[in-house]
Amino acid sequence: MTPNAWAELGTRRQRAEVGVILAAVEAVVAWRTGATPALAAFAYLGAAGTVVSLVDLRTRRLPNRVVLSSYPITLALLVVASGAQGRWWPLGRALIAMALVAGFYLGLALAFPHGLGLGDVKLGGLLALGLAWLGWSELTTGVLAGWCLAALALFARYAIRRGGWDRTIALGPWLCLGALIAVAVR
Repeated sequence: MTPNAWAELGTRRQRAEVGVILAAVEAVVAWRTGATPALAAFAYLGAAGTVVSLVDLRTRRLPNRVVLSSYPITLALLVVASGAQGRWWPLGRALIAMALVAGFYLGLALAFPHGLGLGDVKLGGLLALGLAWLGWSELTTGVLAGWCLAALALFARYAIRRGGWDRTIALGPWLCLGALIAVAVR
């Protein structure tokens, strides 16, 4: 994690809370992934997803340094996992899904520029890379869960404001939580 991303997480107490959340995320990832060659990739994605989610909640921006650097790291870890298992189709599926999801999100961002940012596009592709390595159903579950959670958060925000409609929420945390749900229920 870059020093700037760490500083964006706030005070020492807030960083301690990050540690607790990160430990919970990693426990779920380790429990559901098990001692497999893919554990390192998913542990890394869990850590990166936790950091970018908390930064996004705080600043409404996804840190490019974390998201973009996570692509080659995750890809390398998935290549190692595929090689160790002698199964290459999961990697091919992951690359196809990454391109499809990132392309779809880019289309949404261009069509609705105030609703979806380029950071969300990049994060969506990264999460698709990991989820599709597990399978198409995990990818579908993660994407749908993330968007459903985001919609619930938006409607809850609307209800709390009692009719004051603010159409912006930090989407990154919901996309990451949807991905975590997909890993947890696999």
